[in-house]
Parts: sequence; C-alpha cells; structure tokens
Amino acid sequence: MTFHSVRFSACLIWAALLLTLSGCARTAVDKRYYILEAVRPGEPAAMQTGAILEVRRFTIDAAFADPGLVYRRDELVYEADYYHEFLVGPAVMVTEKTRLWLARSGMFERVLAPGSRLEPTYTLEGNITTLYGDLSDASAPKAVMELHCFLLASEDADETIVSGKVYGASNPLEARTADALVKALDQCLTQILERLEADLKRSLADASG
Repeated sequence: MTFHSVRFSACLIWAALLLTLSGCARTAVDKRYYILEAVRPGEPAAMQTGAILEVRRFTIDAAFADPGLVYRRDELVYEADYYHEFLVGPAVMVTEKTRLWLARSGMFERVLAPGSRLEPTYTLEGNITTLYGDLSDASAPKAVMELHCFLLASEDADETIVSGKVYGASNPLEARTADALVKALDQCLTQILERLEADLKRSLADASG
C-alpha cells in the first residue's frame, strides 16, 4: 500500500468518524425531556392529624417503566418515543409528586422524605399500571393514566390495609405532539391526586372515629 493510499484511507476514516459524531450531536439536540408538575393548588393546608405518612417508591408495569413517552397506535400496537422522554423514571417522578402533594394537604403531621428514620403511622403504596398516549382513535387522541393505591396502617411490626382503590383518568390531547401528551398526562395525575387526597381524608376520619 502506498503512502497516498494510506493517507486516503485515513481521510475516509476521519470523515466517517466526523459524520458519526455529528449525527450523535444532532440526536442529542433533537431529544427533549419532560417532567410532570401536578402541584397541589393553593397554600398548604393546616395540619389535621398527628399521623406520619411514608410514601413508598411506586412500582410501574414494565411496558411504561422506561423514560420514553409511550403511544398506543392500535389495539395491540404500542411504541416508545426515543426523542421525547421524561427527565427521570416515571415511577420515581409520580412517587415524588404524590409525596409533595400529600405534604401540602395538611392531613399528616409529616410526610416522610426518602431515607427518613422516623417510624410512620401510615404507609402509601402504589402501582402505575397505565401511562401512555392513546392514538388508536385518530379523531380523539387522549392521554391515559391509571394508578393503584393502598393505604396501610403500621402497628408495631404489622401492617394492615386501611383502604385500596384504582384511580384512572384520561384527557384529550390538544394536538398529536409530545408536548400535548405531557400536558394531558399532567392533568391526569392532578385529577388522580385530587381524588386520592379526598379518599385518604375519609379513610383517616373512619380510622380515628
């Protein structure tokens, strides 16, 4: 092989490398990241009980566990969006939004942060079973979310189920875009947390009565 052919081969390698790097840079720029807000409206409520709540890390069905937004295209066809993702895993995000919401509700003296050594009076467990954009009906695209929640009472080393319920919500998409899907999912989570708060209030009242 002559010097010129070696140099030409090297140039081809560098050109291919530059194209690869530029493609990676474009991909990084094109990706967008989202979070759900779901902030409880108004000022934090006055404390109503001396109970302490632990919100355990929610679980999530495997189909929706990855950060990428998920779309339902048909009855059995789903796809994940690599270019539009949640900034953190959806299970972690929904758990934290629930914890912050309930901390502002005034129902508990404390809602424990992760890693706290305080012993809770109650524990909330949840499983996210649905979290996607439903595009199967072209005329009515919507966001769909479903959350199973259980409130457990802690007595010494034992836990008893105080209440359990499935919370589902759906909201229409303003457009068939990732931004519109995240906005509608945020509305779903807000509606679910409003109903969860109301149900927990009733459960605590029944338990104390």
